[in-house]
Amino acid sequence: MAELANRSGGRARKLNATSYVVLGMLSAGPATSYDLKQRVGYTIGNFWAFAHSQLYDEPSRLVEDGLVEASTEEGGRRRRTYSITEAGRAALGDWLSAPTHDQTEVRDLGLLKLFFAGEGDPAVLAGLARDRHSSHKARADAYVAQYAQVSGVATPWQLKSLELGIRFERCVEEFWSDFLAELEADGRA
Repeated sequence: MAELANRSGGRARKLNATSYVVLGMLSAGPATSYDLKQRVGYTIGNFWAFAHSQLYDEPSRLVEDGLVEASTEEGGRRRRTYSITEAGRAALGDWLSAPTHDQTEVRDLGLLKLFFAGEGDPAVLAGLARDRHSSHKARADAYVAQYAQVSGVATPWQLKSLELGIRFERCVEEFWSDFLAELEADGRA
């Protein structure tokens, strides 16, 4: 991750994934923290989970780093609107062009429960399999609907991320379906 010296000449800090989420979202246009939360919610929030409170804190840090500018509303709620700077675009570009060797994380609570299922009641396995199959099918179906809804306005790269989401969810849906069939064949479902 990139390391920067902040505007006040203080210690450099490394940008993290949330930093790049904010820079990426601001590259589409100025936004308040609430706007960022909304943008993330209907886009990358489908596959990148993190605390939304970070979207309220990180823009201020990026202002301090000189990667984002802030303007404050004159009256009313005095909301702050953030815009990406040229330095912010450069940092985002550097990050996009850097190699990505990190391992993919699969944080699926159903998979975690399956791993530890030997410690619990074996009778619950069929319920777990049905629940997870249903959940992943619903997510895949929702991605398909979202793909159809945004296909005229999203970039090809945004559509590709949705395509991967669909493929992933269908693959996991199939896994749970196959597992349920195994349980039924063994008389455990």
